[in-house]
Amino acid sequence: MLAQRNSENELICGLVSISDRASRGEYADKGIPALETWLKDAIITPVQFHTRLIADDRYTIEETLRELVDRVGCDLVFTTGGTGPARRDVTPEATLAVATRELPGFGEQMRRISLNFVPTAILSRQVGVLRETPTHAALIVNLPGQPKSIAETLGGFRSDDGEVIDAGIFASIPYCIDLIGGPYIETNPEIIAAFRPKSAIRKSAAAVKAAEPAAAPAAASAAPAPARPAQRILRPTQPRIVTAETHATPDNAASFAAAFAPQSPAPTPAPERTVQPQPAKASEESHQMSAEMIARRSVRHGIPLFASRTRNTPEPLDVIVRDPENGDAPECTVIWLHGLGADAQDFLTLPNELREFGAPAARFIFPNAPERELTIRPGYKTRAWYDLLSNDFGSENEDRQGLAKMHQRVSQIINEIVTSGLLAERIFLGGFSMGAAMALYSSVRQARTLAGCIALSGYLPAPSLIEKDITPAGRGTPIFMAHGAFDSVVAPVLAERGADVLEKAVDTLIWREYNIDHEICQDELMNIAQFMITALQR
Repeated sequence: MLAQRNSENELICGLVSISDRASRGEYADKGIPALETWLKDAIITPVQFHTRLIADDRYTIEETLRELVDRVGCDLVFTTGGTGPARRDVTPEATLAVATRELPGFGEQMRRISLNFVPTAILSRQVGVLRETPTHAALIVNLPGQPKSIAETLGGFRSDDGEVIDAGIFASIPYCIDLIGGPYIETNPEIIAAFRPKSAIRKSAAAVKAAEPAAAPAAASAAPAPARPAQRILRPTQPRIVTAETHATPDNAASFAAAFAPQSPAPTPAPERTVQPQPAKASEESHQMSAEMIARRSVRHGIPLFASRTRNTPEPLDVIVRDPENGDAPECTVIWLHGLGADAQDFLTLPNELREFGAPAARFIFPNAPERELTIRPGYKTRAWYDLLSNDFGSENEDRQGLAKMHQRVSQIINEIVTSGLLAERIFLGGFSMGAAMALYSSVRQARTLAGCIALSGYLPAPSLIEKDITPAGRGTPIFMAHGAFDSVVAPVLAERGADVLEKAVDTLIWREYNIDHEICQDELMNIAQFMITALQR
């Protein structure tokens, strides 16, 4: 829920403490209290805090950062903990995954400050980044986990007589927030002196009051300057990114049969907007700067996927993450792609249904396809993994550029999972209908051999490119391909034609046909569970 400012320059600040043991209640968290205490002492303008205590889990951290920036509207987010070299320390990776731009100076200065105290500061991997949307931007900074280190990093290192040797990172944060369109933050110079160019310094009642000596109560009690109107914030409704704890399970399993054939549904209504009053004097230069920043943004997401990375790295896909509901530790991860016109929520019952047939405990990641206008449906936007250029979507007239771009975005998710420590051989890529087609296209082009590809009621796009594009790792990924004998959406002959091509290209292809239409049946679920068990035993 979008937080509301109580005054024009109130800072909306998110505080995230990342600790497995503290999040389980094994000991009291010290990170958030230390952060709050220091910030309340240092900031003299209004500030509201939104706190989260979470486990050292890559996707939980990512979802929490997206929530605080995109849906709460935080201007500044601090994380504490999870920045060392241990395998469970994944905070920097999660932060970079949600970032639009990195600010390397923050990490450099934090390590420089800490080296004044401990030589092991070189092991720290903290980062500072921006997360930008078309209407909002926030600064996210990773801090150490110990309260003493938090204060040292924010406030800097001083000599015994108070001389600043290494400036604390918070000295530069107020001006950074100015530049990305946030509120004007003022600080207590006895704690930390905020640095701004002379042209960026504003005179305010709060600053005058903080600078006055205690012996001048009359001047301090003078009437404050009139408050400016509230800063304008215009945020379109964002797609919900939810976890197992926050999302309701659909009541009807019939949503599995997501339509793949062209339809003519009613247009989607325009998203609601939340608008706050416009300031009397908006800075034209600031608005121009924000537009330039957004135009230049480049998402840094995980580690490079290819030998040469393009400048225009694609935006990461929004996802829903579901862990086993009974609390079992996941044995593998399944990335599941929905059908045309559906969304990630349509398959939230799939994990439990597979478990009923003996499938291994799995973490499920359900990405949302972006909304786009299809060539065969001009004037109407729908969720689709790539464009459909004709009604005969099995022809060679295909959106091959769109397929290649979406393959890269799917590969980002796989790459991030591997970066977090899970072997690629424990990752399944699957989908239904158009999602199955996308899964088949991507799985044979991966740089790593996956546990398997599960394609239900789909087809193989661009079959003529397989011989040229398939990777050695793709050949080794086993494929389970299933289809309905009476499928009225994706013709069975089209699916069989793709299976014939794949059978010659990959080491293992399992084909199953069922007496069903464009849907999923219990026998199919049982066979998928058996396929997953066998694939993980290789």
